[in-house]
Amino acid sequence: MAKITDVARKANVSITTVSRVINNNSHKVHPATRERVLSVVRELDFRPNALAKGLHMKKTLTIGILIPDISNPYYAEIVRGIQNVADKAGYSVTLQNTDGKQEGIIRSIYLLREKSADGVIFSGGIITGYETLSILRELKERVVVIGRHEVDFPAVMADNMGGAAQAVRHLIGLGHREIGFIGGSDGSTTSLDRLTGYRNALAQNGLPFNEKFVRPGSWNPKSGYLMAKTLLKGKERPTAIVSANDQMAFGAIKAAKEAGFSVPEDLAVVGFDNVPLSSYFDPPLTTVEIPIQDIGAASMKMLVGLLSGSKFEKRKVFPTKLLVRESTVRNPQIRFDNPKVPR
Repeated sequence: MAKITDVARKANVSITTVSRVINNNSHKVHPATRERVLSVVRELDFRPNALAKGLHMKKTLTIGILIPDISNPYYAEIVRGIQNVADKAGYSVTLQNTDGKQEGIIRSIYLLREKSADGVIFSGGIITGYETLSILRELKERVVVIGRHEVDFPAVMADNMGGAAQAVRHLIGLGHREIGFIGGSDGSTTSLDRLTGYRNALAQNGLPFNEKFVRPGSWNPKSGYLMAKTLLKGKERPTAIVSANDQMAFGAIKAAKEAGFSVPEDLAVVGFDNVPLSSYFDPPLTTVEIPIQDIGAASMKMLVGLLSGSKFEKRKVFPTKLLVRESTVRNPQIRFDNPKVPR
């Protein structure tokens, strides 16, 4: 394996010059010299030793990502966005699945500390408890969170309240008045914000909030399925459901079909996130789109700024967009002036 001394010797330059070229730092190197060094790097297939580089910089060039559910495609897209920026910035990524539990979060943070990760991105889950907060505060200058948390860290998030309100206004515009809501885990600020947006939109349109139409889920299809089954029992039922994420919306549609309801004729369903499967589901899911990969990328850029000591935006909120598909309107290309809504 070629060493940096081999490159310097063959290119007839100093080791410092080789280092400046391969690290692309601010020191000027004559274009002809730069090209000669790069040519030798390619010829010798020289690959800088990341560990040695990290020791020299007193960094490990590793960042940790904490997510609650590795099987959820939302988090896959988040990680993809983080990875894209991390690669360009020269960082490797360590992924920790916490199952959304405090003991999992604590264990993962301790593990990342043992590995001397330069920084941590906390996505999803709930930050509570003295021990969790204490550990994170020790890492305060190295932590970025995705989503709104009741902690003072740099944060990237979507406009969850506004997105949920968009979904409710869409359903009201179709003539729905009994609109249900399936939320996420208890204590989740993302779920609370989406519930708040749902309630605000009802109030702003003169509709009462009915607690009987609200159910707590846990972000997965099974919980959406089970909660929708309870909502669709009995005489008093919603004619539309807003789900706090697409995964639960998929489960809700399955429950509706099993109960003999047609979607969207008997029950309209709106999801949240626009994960890849949503446009291929049967029927294709109307959903509130958030730029998931962009959120992941922004969090990594924020962490790079935090670690480098450079100026960066400490709070970034991404707008949402409602994508109308056939789970609420049979043909989204046709506008109905007076849609018939089941009662």
